[in-house]
Amino acid sequence: MLNAVYIKLSQATVLLPVFAGLLSYKKLNASFKILNWFFIMSIFFEIQASVLKTIYHNNMPGLHLFTFVEFITFSSVYFMNFSGHRLVLYLIAAGMAVFVLLAALDAFVINSVWQPNNISRTYSSVALVILSFLFYYFMLTRDYEFHSWQYPMFWFNTAVLVYFALNLFYFMLNNYLIEHAFMVAHNSMRVHAAINIIANCLFAKSFLCFRVAAVKL
Repeated sequence: MLNAVYIKLSQATVLLPVFAGLLSYKKLNASFKILNWFFIMSIFFEIQASVLKTIYHNNMPGLHLFTFVEFITFSSVYFMNFSGHRLVLYLIAAGMAVFVLLAALDAFVINSVWQPNNISRTYSSVALVILSFLFYYFMLTRDYEFHSWQYPMFWFNTAVLVYFALNLFYFMLNNYLIEHAFMVAHNSMRVHAAINIIANCLFAKSFLCFRVAAVKL
């Protein structure tokens, strides 16, 4: 019972970036408006995951779609904020194209929509972690009028790094753990829930930075 409440609490924290984004919506730039809509859609993904798990005891089809939307959204945010770095923009676009192909193969050829999408989730995690490191470097090589932690992209980038770097091995080994070490998989899910809470708090902070007009961009 307590574990179920904990998991639901983790899922409910998606409301933090949703409300923070809506509070700051008029000041958001185009990339963060897209991000805000992603978190609004995430509410419905969480609902359908609970419904499918109750009815079919399997919510993997929704996870495949969520991973697709998540990666495309986050990649688009990076694409729109890596201004002046043409090579990185080409790499992001190529990475998105590779992901689309890999996600389709993962869902319909290698695995199925009813199995965990460990291949596409692992690829998305590695790609986004690389982008997060590149963006930190990008920030270090620019002159800012304010401290870096006053900028929305700093908190977004930190949230991406925390969530995907810490969950990388969970995503990579999830199928194996479910089949060969169920208790480890179950405990890994609890760790994932804690990381999800932290990441959603960081995403919420990124939206709140826009409420200070001077450091909007």
